[in-house]
Amino acid sequence: MGRVKKGKRAQRKDLWAMAGGMEALVRGLKSVHITKRDTGHSSYIWSELAIILFGHDDKKHRHWLWVVWTNNRKGLRDLINKRQKSLEQKEVQVMEENQNERDVGGECSEDCLSKDLPLSMIQHKVSDEDIDKNEAEDKQQRMSSQSGLEDDQLSDEDIDKNEAEDKQQRMSSQSGLEDDQLSDEDIDKNEAEDKQQRMSSQSGLEDDQLSDEDIDKNEAETEEQNLQRGAQDVNKNTGTKTHWRKLPVVSKRFGITVNRKKWQKIVPLTGSNKLRQPWTDVLYKSFREKNPCCTLAFKSHHIKTPNSRKIKSPYLNICAVCTFPSCRAKFFFKIQNQPVGDTLVKIPVLQRGKMAHKANETKFRPAANRRRGRIARALHKGVSQVFYSKLKKTPVAELISGNISRSLNKNVLKVIRSEVRRGKRIHEDVFMEMYLTQMIIKECDSNDRRMPGYIQHFQVDPFGVHMYSETGVNIVVQHLRKKKPLTLYLDATGNVASKDPGQTKRVLYYCLTLPGGGQQVPPLPVCEMLTNEHSIPPITFWLMQFLRKLSQYTKIKVHQVETDYSWALLQSVLLSFNKESIVSYLDRAFAICSKLKSWKEIKMLTVLHICSAHVLKAVAQSIGRRTADKGLKEFATFAFARLQNATSMTTALHIFRSLCTVLIGKHNSNAVLIHLKAMKDFIKECRIPDMEEGDKLGDSPLTQEEDDEERRNAHTIVGRSPFTYEFRKVMEEVQGELEKEEVETPQDENPYFCPGIVDVLFDNYLGIFPLWSGLLLGNLKRYATDTEEDTFGQSKTRDTNCHVERWFGIVKHSILKKQRRLRPATFIRKMYGSLQGRYREHIMAHHLSEQLLLKTLLPKDISQSKEGWAKRDGAKPRTSSSIYYTTPDILPVPKRAKLTLNTGEDIQSSTDVENSSNPTSKGSKPATEVDALWTCKPTEVVVAVVRHAEEKHNFTLRHREFQSLRPDELIIGEVMECYIRGILNLKDNAGRLYLLDHYTMGVILHGTREQIARQELKKVTFDLYDGAIGFVNIRNVHWKFVYLHALSNHIYVVDPLQGSNEVEDSRKAAYKFGEYFKMRRNRLGKEDWVSIKWQPGKITHTFQKDATSCGAFVMQMAKMTVKEFPKIPKTFHIKSSQHLRRDMAEEILRGSVSKDDFCSFCGIEDLPTTAVDAVWIQCETCGRWFHTQCLGMPAARIPKKNTPCYCVLCILTN
Repeated sequence: MGRVKKGKRAQRKDLWAMAGGMEALVRGLKSVHITKRDTGHSSYIWSELAIILFGHDDKKHRHWLWVVWTNNRKGLRDLINKRQKSLEQKEVQVMEENQNERDVGGECSEDCLSKDLPLSMIQHKVSDEDIDKNEAEDKQQRMSSQSGLEDDQLSDEDIDKNEAEDKQQRMSSQSGLEDDQLSDEDIDKNEAEDKQQRMSSQSGLEDDQLSDEDIDKNEAETEEQNLQRGAQDVNKNTGTKTHWRKLPVVSKRFGITVNRKKWQKIVPLTGSNKLRQPWTDVLYKSFREKNPCCTLAFKSHHIKTPNSRKIKSPYLNICAVCTFPSCRAKFFFKIQNQPVGDTLVKIPVLQRGKMAHKANETKFRPAANRRRGRIARALHKGVSQVFYSKLKKTPVAELISGNISRSLNKNVLKVIRSEVRRGKRIHEDVFMEMYLTQMIIKECDSNDRRMPGYIQHFQVDPFGVHMYSETGVNIVVQHLRKKKPLTLYLDATGNVASKDPGQTKRVLYYCLTLPGGGQQVPPLPVCEMLTNEHSIPPITFWLMQFLRKLSQYTKIKVHQVETDYSWALLQSVLLSFNKESIVSYLDRAFAICSKLKSWKEIKMLTVLHICSAHVLKAVAQSIGRRTADKGLKEFATFAFARLQNATSMTTALHIFRSLCTVLIGKHNSNAVLIHLKAMKDFIKECRIPDMEEGDKLGDSPLTQEEDDEERRNAHTIVGRSPFTYEFRKVMEEVQGELEKEEVETPQDENPYFCPGIVDVLFDNYLGIFPLWSGLLLGNLKRYATDTEEDTFGQSKTRDTNCHVERWFGIVKHSILKKQRRLRPATFIRKMYGSLQGRYREHIMAHHLSEQLLLKTLLPKDISQSKEGWAKRDGAKPRTSSSIYYTTPDILPVPKRAKLTLNTGEDIQSSTDVENSSNPTSKGSKPATEVDALWTCKPTEVVVAVVRHAEEKHNFTLRHREFQSLRPDELIIGEVMECYIRGILNLKDNAGRLYLLDHYTMGVILHGTREQIARQELKKVTFDLYDGAIGFVNIRNVHWKFVYLHALSNHIYVVDPLQGSNEVEDSRKAAYKFGEYFKMRRNRLGKEDWVSIKWQPGKITHTFQKDATSCGAFVMQMAKMTVKEFPKIPKTFHIKSSQHLRRDMAEEILRGSVSKDDFCSFCGIEDLPTTAVDAVWIQCETCGRWFHTQCLGMPAARIPKKNTPCYCVLCILTN
């Protein structure tokens, strides 16, 4: 290898020559405006200058230029500053001369002044004395700053002294806080000092240190250039003066204190060189007490570790900057030695750079850590209330400085509130969250057994949720059983629930409400619905579902339903409550008013009434479109209000006759004047003496053939109404009278003439007169044909929907706290939580039966009851059509009757056997049978069959396997499966929990890919279940319990033996089951449970104390899991009792089907299809049945009648 000649580093004199000398360097510096730009080491100006002087951009050239300028080599910077200063003095001299000329020549405009002076001189007029004064102050501050840097920690006396001086200065500066604008000189001074401090800080990067004399000289010479550059930057775009805040006076050196308790929370852990969170909040909170102006952003911090080799470095070193864009202040927190003891931790703080905040700037520190949590908890009061409350507590000094860290702003508070709401969601998917809410409320509702939960119906598209509870239904029943007729109020409102994804229609909240009892007793909803389909079918379905539930408790009809002026609501109420259309309802109403119905027929009617306020508003608007005369509009509206108050057709026709005469008469004839006076008397609620109120209707239009034909041919509701005929007949009579009078004598014009108002009434309102008037309000016995004339009291003339409107106000203001468009599940949870207390309030306020507080009523009507057989809580599995419509593979044959082959021939032996102490005789108790089965020799006799009705699968347990339950023996897996299946059969909702056999469980967790592929479980649909339980065998000597909870996506592997890592086992099982369900998707196309991301979980439990109790512990864990399902048990507390195995054996025998239902040899009931002639034979002692074919007993060897027969189990026992 040859020798390599090292290159020589270019000397500085060579670089001066390469740059062209001093003059070339000065020209280059002027060309890039060095005095107006940033001269930091990383500034782009050095690249430009290197290209100008050297022809290319090189790192060493950039560094050399920065060193020459920063260290003022050969007086380069002094020379440039001196030339700049002389230039500015000439400009000042020119300005003074111009001013003298203006003083002599008179006034001059501002435009003239602007042309004569440069932009920097317009904003800043700096004299030599001011420059010298600023230089002296800067030098003194710089020297004090340098002395502070040499000593990184202030003494306690200095800190106290500085605090006293700061307090005095702040008190003296309060009088100046009213002025929000800094003077031009202050702005210039701030920028000059910032520039000087940045330059002095950058110069420390170079090996060659500047002397104090050089720094003073450089600062004095660069101040004017910085002032000029600042003024040009400020006024470059806007041309107007920038407004600055008047900041409180704050010392540049001060100390903050931190409580020892808080310090211990943020002190770094062993081996770490960083403080722990929330150290930024702790330090800033103390910093804010001394400096309320700046909002800090902590850029770097370091803690000296005990093993650090830097002995002289401080223990704590933190750098922070102000986040205001216009502020140049930096703050350094330093502690020289590690704090010890229990006293306060004092941290000296040093400020570099001037503080200057623009008037249009506001800043705040982000809300994080615990502070964000405290704000989130307070936001339940509302964003505005929290914001203004915090703003009120913010000190004035912080507000003047633009620091709003205490109050933040409304947008940030809204973001925090949104995070809180997102965290309370049960699931991100709207429909899945609704489903989970339905299931959770149903499981938590332990009082209502017939109608559990609050969400009784849920559908996705179109979206619909029916909400009512058993307590609400019972309250309605109590009101119906009172003598006073019951009125329900129905309406809908919006903006309480948000739209569903993928569905464009908005969601409305429908509510059927009981009336309130004044201010102290609010109305109570008994049936609610959220839906985005606002047509007749979904509303009718909702009401009919509620009435079907109500009919199970009482047959009493609801007397009246008050609703809004909505045709969908009107027709839905009639279809659900009266099972009729609106046309048939009007016909029946007219028949009732005509006294053609008996009381028995009338009382089965539910009166439908429209809110009087809604109808009156609609009529007033319609009349306003017909006439521009405000007086006539008011007159007609008053007249319509009197029609609303009419409680009989006679009164209504009298009022309408007068109103029609006034409105369609063109001239002031005698009839018009008479009826005008009558209308005024009606409006004043005075009687009309010339008209009798007792007149009855004439011939009913229902009895007139021509009218029937005309109404049948009509295509509208109004046209087919009998009330339209009555009012039209009155109008025709009025028209005939007016025509006669106008022919005789012409009169003056009638100012009330407006036939368009009458047309409006006929087109929309008179045909449905009983819906908006008082015709059917009050006691309807006054219309019954079988009721004698009696005084029924004054009837109610009108009714409004005020109760349901009041309830909507309670929902929006009290329950939802003015929150709008909530997710449907969130809205339902809030409503459910509020209604539980409102039910009790309503029961106590109306003095209803106390039994409603203790237990709910039981339904008395069985006509609407559910089928009791084949009841299934879970979803019904997908099955094909009935098997009886298909061709059977094997033709079924009749089953032979069971034969008892014992007689009285050997009566003595039989009696001896029966009287013996054999515990397996008929009618023996399970405990006695357990002892007998445990003591005898093991056999293959089937002792128990536990049946799974839904899957038509039997769990068969033989005698040999049953004996593994004996003490100190390892329990066999078949015994554990039978026991768990029996526990599942006793739990109502256990149909949602799948039992996975121990062999399949072992293959999934420990088998190979080929073995797992053979355990596909083709017939199992896991989406029909909410979880799965099972157990796995470990090396044939130990059992572990496995629980998959699909609702929470958790999996638990519980080991009864102490010492294993259950979380790690659960993690491995989660991975194995994830792979297993993916395999089923790939091989079978099944997507069930594929998307679930299983998470490991852990359940605390007691441990086994011997080597053989693992099976018993697993069986008890499964039992506790089934009892808690769908909840997850928090702990398994198992007592190792001597009788634990015996109790489980008894439960298995009790959970088995009857001995008469299965063969004790094969375990099944039905015979093989080939054994047509096989018969059953029964053991004389224990009563067990056997197939003769299973026993290998041909027909010739079958015992004759009355011959005793004993099974092998009884023979071995004896």
